This record gives sequence, structure tokens and C-alpha cells, in this order.
Amino acid sequence: MRKTVVLLLLCFVAYLMQAKTDSLKIDLSGMWRFQLDPMGFGKTPGSELYLDKLVETIVLPGSTDQGGKGIKNNARYVDRLSRKFEYQGAAWYQREVVIPEEWKNKDIVLNLERCHWETTVFVDEQLVGMDESLSTPNIFHLTKYLTPGVHTLTLCVDNRLKYPMDQWNHGTAEYTQTNWNGIIGDISIQVKEKVHIRRVNVYPDIENKSVLAKVELSSLTTFQKGSLELHVREKGGKLVATHQIGIDSLVAQEGIEQTINLGKQIKLWDEFNPFLYELETTLHVDGKQDTRTITFGMRNVEQGKHHVRLNGHDIHLRGVLDCAVFPLTGYPSTCVEDWKRIFSTVKEYGMNHVRFHSWCPPEAAFMAGDELGMYLQAELPMWIKDVGKYPARRDFFEKEMYAILDAYGNHPSFILMCNGNENEGDFAVLEDLVKKAQTYDNRRLYSASTARTHTASDQYYVSHVTSKGWITVYEGTPSTDWDRNKESDIDVPVIAHETGQRCMYPNFDEIRKYTGVLEARNFEVFRERLTKNGMLHQANDFFKATGAHTVLQYKEVNESLLRTRTSGGFQLLGLADFPGQGSAFVGILDAFWESKGLVSPEKFRESCAPTVLLARLQKRTFLSGEQLKVKMDIYHFGKDVLKKEKLNWSLIDEDGKIISKGTLDNKNIQPYTVDSLGTIDIDLDGITHACQLTLKAGMGGVKNEWNIWVYPQQTEKQTNFVYTRKWNEETLKMLEDGNNVLLIPEKCEGRKTHFASHFWNPIMFNWNPMIVGTLINAQHPVFRCFPTKSYADWQWWDILNHATAMDLTALNNITPIIQSIDSYETNQKLGIAFEAKVRKGKLFVLCVDPESDIDNRLATRQLITSVEKYVASDRFDPRDTLQSYEIEALFPTISISKKQKGSQTAIQQLLNK
Repeated sequence: MRKTVVLLLLCFVAYLMQAKTDSLKIDLSGMWRFQLDPMGFGKTPGSELYLDKLVETIVLPGSTDQGGKGIKNNARYVDRLSRKFEYQGAAWYQREVVIPEEWKNKDIVLNLERCHWETTVFVDEQLVGMDESLSTPNIFHLTKYLTPGVHTLTLCVDNRLKYPMDQWNHGTAEYTQTNWNGIIGDISIQVKEKVHIRRVNVYPDIENKSVLAKVELSSLTTFQKGSLELHVREKGGKLVATHQIGIDSLVAQEGIEQTINLGKQIKLWDEFNPFLYELETTLHVDGKQDTRTITFGMRNVEQGKHHVRLNGHDIHLRGVLDCAVFPLTGYPSTCVEDWKRIFSTVKEYGMNHVRFHSWCPPEAAFMAGDELGMYLQAELPMWIKDVGKYPARRDFFEKEMYAILDAYGNHPSFILMCNGNENEGDFAVLEDLVKKAQTYDNRRLYSASTARTHTASDQYYVSHVTSKGWITVYEGTPSTDWDRNKESDIDVPVIAHETGQRCMYPNFDEIRKYTGVLEARNFEVFRERLTKNGMLHQANDFFKATGAHTVLQYKEVNESLLRTRTSGGFQLLGLADFPGQGSAFVGILDAFWESKGLVSPEKFRESCAPTVLLARLQKRTFLSGEQLKVKMDIYHFGKDVLKKEKLNWSLIDEDGKIISKGTLDNKNIQPYTVDSLGTIDIDLDGITHACQLTLKAGMGGVKNEWNIWVYPQQTEKQTNFVYTRKWNEETLKMLEDGNNVLLIPEKCEGRKTHFASHFWNPIMFNWNPMIVGTLINAQHPVFRCFPTKSYADWQWWDILNHATAMDLTALNNITPIIQSIDSYETNQKLGIAFEAKVRKGKLFVLCVDPESDIDNRLATRQLITSVEKYVASDRFDPRDTLQSYEIEALFPTISISKKQKGSQTAIQQLLNK
């Protein structure tokens, strides 16, 4: 009697847990019993956890982090986000399930979507099996274990690395999606007839307006007679075609293939018209039926000379990277709507392509890509430096490759597949995988690895460099009259690998957005270091100035590759921030794929969209009277011919006044091309003062613009100040006498600056000058004759590439007028220009090179002229005061020289401070 009561109670509990049960599926989401197993004893004799009733609880789908399981983490990592709870090892999940009586004599399958990593399944006291796929659902056949009634289902998920992997691999590593433990997608038990449809693959043939359907059945059980009905519909719409064939077990074993004609009016799938069809396949055997419906698109992908070709024409991939950054959950979403939000954002900024860097997303991402017309590149969880070294690992990758192709191969968005990122070692192993994939499923193009050896089997190549030179562009230049045509002209389409990568200062306001399993403690550390150095009040200015500079850089990076006729595309790193692997704040979007407020999508699309106007400028700075000659191009990878239309252009000043304007007549512009529009010639005469001008161009609904600077030919020399190249006793005497002094030091200690901000991030790439941008006090009167914004636009190119940033951290009361923004890891106060009252005089320090090839360095000449006019005027009135020893400390070589002369004054003053 007692056993009966217990059994009834277990049945009742299991019934309550099966909240969403229908005749074909038991949804297992909800509360599970739980236990950590950090020592890994749970499978050993005498310690079998699957024989016990676990005592803790956790909610699935989910992770141990979300359940608050593991070790509470108080560490503050600066190279990544910090998990609130960390755990690596085996974790056990357990619950009861009730199998209905009507499931008797049917096939029963357990589906576990996105386990991380090795997953072992037990039913009652029996081992069912183990799976290890990171990229596809883990499938377990439970028919012989699950008889009608109550059973205990126990899962062991172990997130320790099964094979040697590189520490950065996004599919397994801690630095982006985190090395979470759990199951985060569909968790269900499904029932099928003994003979049921196992897999359906659809191979579109757009030339013949048909599809080839390949149907695999699950069982080799003998049956004499059956039929297969095939119905093709527009997704959610009308019936397009139907076909019925008779089958038996012999036909099923040989493989079922059927060509279905779709009629003359097929609709193709692409980025502009992501039209989808459904194939409903119904199997009838022995009076029973099984139905499976898959979605597909009519599209054909092939290798062109320089481009990936889709449906018979070239496409150009304007891409972004997805590096598995999920700041709220620590793991990827399995919800279609979440991926549609991300992909809609990507398209809003003019992109049509996403590369999944060293990982493969869940099916929800492919479904979202199908619906929105996004071109996807999936990869194996591979980023390793010793390819071929471990046979078991190599076997895992091959098995994973086939699993990805089986699971996601029908999705039209899945157009490219690569083994992984920047692999090194035995490329024969990687090429073998490519050849096997090409034979197994020819519906996309394949490549051995990004950014390393180009193999003969590659159908496209993603890299920094080809045999002909660099194709990736990391930063622009003032001249835009260049491209990567020669370097991209090889035997396969080439896609520029990880373009951009210019980092900016973090936005500390984002800290509050981290409300999930991860905290932005790296932000907190950076903020504390900035505070310690007395510059917290500048944090938002640093963010905005470096952000504007990054937007400027990405415009030029993107346009340079749009100008490149032989380019197959580019993959930007990144549109969104990458808070792992060193905290890389490289995106105009934050890690949540949300705007930082730096640039609107509309503005960004002026330089990154299906159609973009391009200007080839020889330079950005001019003297009055020079000729501005601009060759105009158009990048047009839109779907339709651009009808003959005039290009309207104007050159305007900062007040909106038109300096010059005109039109260019044009022919029809064919799609999928880069074409020339003509040349604009403008005389820059009659300009008597330094000014910023903007060249604006528009044609139809497309527009773009570029800034230039024009400076007057002759400037009068200023005399009412002292100009010097050295800090010495004579300079000090001039200040003692009450003079205005301009010091452009011949030598000074500091960092040699660079126009472009730091590459990728200053923690992982610790190289000089470790500067992420420039903050300019644009309202200061020193810039009256040198037009500038608060960030470095292109007129600063020559200046910053010939400047030195001095460490002014010790000067608490000084804020530089031209301030190099130090990396957020060290946060020193760095100045290129500052001013102060010194003794009875006034001192302006400008750390630029005023001599080397100065006749051709127009912006530097004009800046110095503007500084000289300011220093010579009554507007020169520094707010702050410095002691002479504080200046002397900036020039230690001078102090040493004076010490050799016997003077101890400066050193004594320093000691007394």
C-alpha cells in the first residue's frame, strides 16, 4: 500500500511538472532537482548520483549562473566581464516524467538544445548514452527505457574542456559567452511512429524552377506499402505544388529523392526579398502517418571571380562579427525574436552579413536570418594553433561539422561555412574537412580557416592579407583615392577579415545595464583608476570624443572597401562592443547591440548601405587658391538599375553658406557593381580665413559628405611673444620678466602620438602609443584660426602623427588643451598642449614637430599660426599657475644638466613639494 501511495505521489508531481504536454511532446522546461559535482564522482561506483534523489533545485532552460549555483565570484577582471557565480565541472539535473499509455510501441526521443558541454543521460538506474555537440541539439533515443508510467530522468552536464582548445575560442572559452553549464534551449521528449521521417533536405534549382527533396526515414523496419505526400506552399500562404509517391522499405533504404516543379513564377530568396517556402512531407505507413515541415528559400550560392554569387549575380558582403557576447545571460539566445532584434539592428546600419566567429549559433539565428534576408557564416568551435595534433579532437570537429549541416543545412541564410578562426598547424586536416563538407552538402561555400593559409579547396577566403598584399583596412587616411583592388584580385572571392578594430573610451553609464549573470567590474576598475588620477569629471568627454573619432574611422574603413571593385566584402570588428579578451570597446553599439548615441543608423548608412556615393580625394587640407578635384564613384549592390539621374553636389561652410555647387550627368547604373560618376573641379580661391568646408553629394535618395579644410596662403608673423624650442634658464628668465612664451620643445619625454586610436584593445595589444583618442578644447580661443571639433577630424592627421603627449598626471590643476586620451587601463593625463602662468609670465606648451617637411604640412603650419596669434594677444590669460619646478620635472634631461652644473634648486623644490 505504501509503495502504491508513493508511486501515485510521484505520478502527481510529474504530472504537475509536465505543464505543457500534448499527444506528441512533453515539455520538460521548469523546475528540476539539482546538484553540483565538482569532484566528478557522480558516475563512479558507490557515488552514483543518478541513483539518488537530488536535493537542490534549478530552473531549466537555464544555466548554473542563473540558478546562483557554483562559487560566488568577487574577482574584478579587467580583461572581461565578471560572472557572479563561476563553476566548471559536472552538474546533475533530475526530474520525473510520466509516459502516456498511448506512447507504447512508439519511438521516444529526448531533445536537449544547447548543452554545454558533455551531456550524459540516465533513465531510472540505466545509462542511456552521452553526446557532446556544442552547436546542435543533443538527441537521445529513449524508446527501450521509457515504458508507460513514471520514470526518473537524470542528466549530467560537464562543462570542462573535452579537448585541448585555444583559450580564446568563442565556442568554449570564458571570455565572451562564458563557459556556462546548463541547457538553454528546447528540453522535451517527443514521440514518433516506429516508421517516421528522420530528415528532409531541400536542394533548390532556380534555373529549372524546381526543388529536389531528399527524405530519410528513421527505421529499417520492413513495410510492404506506403506513400509520401509532398506539398510546397508559400510560407503561410497558398499551395504551389504537390506530389505523391508510393514507397516501401526497400525504396526507403535506397533513399527517397523527388524533384518537384514549382511553376514559372518562383520567388527567389535574397537580402532584399527574403521569400520563404515550406515543404510539408507526410508519410503514410500501415494506416499511420507522420508529418514534417521544413522552411527553405529558392536561392543558389556559387563562387564567382571576385564575389560570392547569389542567384546568378554578385553580392558584396557588408558584414559584422558576432563573437558570442551575451551580457545578460552569458549564453546565446534560442529565441527567434532575440535574433531578429539583433539582425534588424545590423540591417538598420546598412549591413547584410554576420559572421559567427569560431562558433555556430542556435537554429533561432538561422530562422531569423531567413526571415530578414541576412547572409550568415557559421563556423566550427575551432580556434587552435596545433591543428592535426589530437586525433580525438579532429574527429569531434568532423562530427560537429556534419551535425551543423544536418541541423541547419536547409536555411537559405546559411550561405558560408568556415572551419574556424586563425587556425594554425596541419592545413591538410582542414582542407580534408572542406572537401568532405563540399561533397556532403553543396548548398553553400566553404573555407578552411580565416586569416591564415589559403588552401586549394577554399571557395572563398576571409583574411587580413592575400598573396598580393593586405586587404584588411584598419584605419583610413586623409586621402581617399586608393583601394585594395590589386590585393583582392586572387583566385577566389576575398573578404576582408576583422576590419576596423579602433577602440574608444568606455561609457561608464553602461554599468547599470548589466543586470544579469555578468557584471561590468572591468568598467568599475577603469573608473576608479580615472578617479585616482583626478579626471573622472572628463569621463563622458573622453567617451564622446573617442566615439566620434571611431565613427570617423569606420566611415573611411568601410568606404575604402566599397571603392574596391574586386572586394568580396568585409567583416567589421565591430559594430558592437567586445567586452572579453581584453575589454575591446570597438563598437558604435554597446555589448547589448544598442546605440551608444554616437551616430544614427541613417548617418551610418551614408557610408555603408546597398548604394553609397564615394569620393576620391587626394587630400583633406588645402591652401586658398588650390584646386579641389574629386573623382566621384558609386557603389551599387542594390537589386535594381539606377535610372539615369543627375548627381548634385555642393561645397558649404560651417554656417551652411554655399561656396560652390554643380551637377554631374550620369548614365544608368547597373546593380552589383562599382562605377564611376565623373569628376568635380572646384577653385578654392577667395578664401581669406581658415575654414572647414563640407562637400555634399546626392543622387536620388542617396547622399554622402566629406570634410575638407582650407587655410589662407599668407599669414602675418606675430612678434609680441617669445618663441623657444628649449626649456632652459633663458626661458625661465623670460617668464620671470613677465613675457608671453610659446614653447614648442625640441625634445620632450612622452608618447609619440598617432592619429588613429589604439588597435583592438590596450590590454591584449600592449603596444605604443596606448592612446584611444584625442580630446580638444575646441572652444578655447587658441583655435580661433584653426577650426576644429572636440575630437580629431582629418585635419589632425599630420599634427598627431608628429606630436608627443607628455605625462601631466602630477599636475593636478592642469587640464590639457589638446589632450591625448590614455588607455582606460592606465588613465594617465596626457597633454600635447597646455598653458599656465609661470612666475610673472605666461607659458604655452605645444608638443608638435614644427620643422620636418613643414611646407607640405598645411594643418601643422596653420595650428602653429593660430597658437602664435593667441599667445601674442591679450586673450592669452591662463587660468592656472605652475611652479617652475613643475615645468622642470617635465624635462628631466634639463634637470640633470643643471645638476651637473651644481644647481640643486629644482631637486630640492621637488623634495619639498
